[in-house]
Amino acid sequence: MVLADMGRRRSRWTLTLTSVAAGTLLLAGCAGGATAQPGSDTTGDAPEAAQLGEILGVEGGEAAGEGVEWTLGAALPLSGPGAPEGKEMRQAIELAIEQIEASGGPSISLSAKDIKNPDPVAAKQAATELAEEGVAGKISTYGDALGAMIEDTIASKMLTLDGVGGAQPHLIGTPYYYGTTAVAPADVLPGAMEWLKESESGAKTVGLVGWELGPLNDPIRADFSAKVEDAGLEFNGLWETVSPMTQDFASLITKIKANQPDVIFIGMGAQAPGAFTSQAVAAGIDSTLIGIEFTKTALDASKGSFDAGAYHFAMNYFDATNPTNPLAEYFVETYSAKYPDSPEPSFYAANAYENTLAFWQFLRGTIEAGGDVTSGDDLVAALEANPDLPSLYGGDDSTVGVTTINLETHGVASRAMGVYQWKDGSAHALATFDIDAADFELK
Repeated sequence: MVLADMGRRRSRWTLTLTSVAAGTLLLAGCAGGATAQPGSDTTGDAPEAAQLGEILGVEGGEAAGEGVEWTLGAALPLSGPGAPEGKEMRQAIELAIEQIEASGGPSISLSAKDIKNPDPVAAKQAATELAEEGVAGKISTYGDALGAMIEDTIASKMLTLDGVGGAQPHLIGTPYYYGTTAVAPADVLPGAMEWLKESESGAKTVGLVGWELGPLNDPIRADFSAKVEDAGLEFNGLWETVSPMTQDFASLITKIKANQPDVIFIGMGAQAPGAFTSQAVAAGIDSTLIGIEFTKTALDASKGSFDAGAYHFAMNYFDATNPTNPLAEYFVETYSAKYPDSPEPSFYAANAYENTLAFWQFLRGTIEAGGDVTSGDDLVAALEANPDLPSLYGGDDSTVGVTTINLETHGVASRAMGVYQWKDGSAHALATFDIDAADFELK
């Protein structure tokens, strides 16, 4: 195996499979990028679990963790309105675990805890239980369950990857916590604002409705208003929040009518964007609505308003109908084969799958360094030694994508994003861009 110089901030894999040579980097330090294609087994059957190692360029064995037994924690919304997304995440994690072991990696046990939609009390309990179990690493959600888990995450030294909430403004640089997705709305705002200007929407005023985060709302609001101002638009003061358990937005809509901006960002997830859009349209709200995510459960809750074109979303959208690299293609094919009764995977599943593969990389890095795989500190050291993680986003037909962690912010250094409109049964890209609106392109 020959590894070209990846650098700490590369945005594409340059790994090619040739031969295993003494003196090259051990497999523990490689995030992936082989040219092997999913579905290429000679039997003609569905892709095999062991193909994961081929795609990532990881050869199984002691350096890959073979024979190691390790527990991965997960804090997921397994009940309440977000349960379908939590189920997706759990399924994707379990799929990755199966494929990792089949590829000659460790035997990973999953300890999944229910944080509800999330509920702060349930999230706190989940953190406590995982710490008592001695879990060294976990996959989490919603900004470590809307901040309720952060204190315990730090105290227990539990390396945490959050592919749903990302490194929100109040979480920048937080020890042991790393956001592996673009932060919504912080990271998407510059690109979304640029789209509003270049699309000649005529929008001048902007507001936000979202989930109530208590004191954590303050830094998010400050970041939001600053970025709106930087874009030459006006934050009209609309900042209304509700409980994450809420699906009835009547009182919220009354407040919007009293101070309606041209554009409303919807800072809610799971079913909530669909329920809100349906109720807002029915109430005559004609603002441009821009959500921070898209899910099929939100589509179902929209009662046709999504298909009518009332909903836009700005995010790093995972399009399961058009995977962009071999790892993404392999994930979609194997996920659909393992869970034939489930909808096609959304970004919740895709990001949870990515995070599981990232932990395998950290385990390999820890083994290479002679560290302890049950130590959160040693896992963090492996992340810092190689922050380039294999990704389902980006890449091309023969090259796996990469997500690079910014070691200062603990967020992502780069992530492909865009503004989309759901209409007539599919997502239509209106603009694409990266962090800080880099590489902006109007579609």
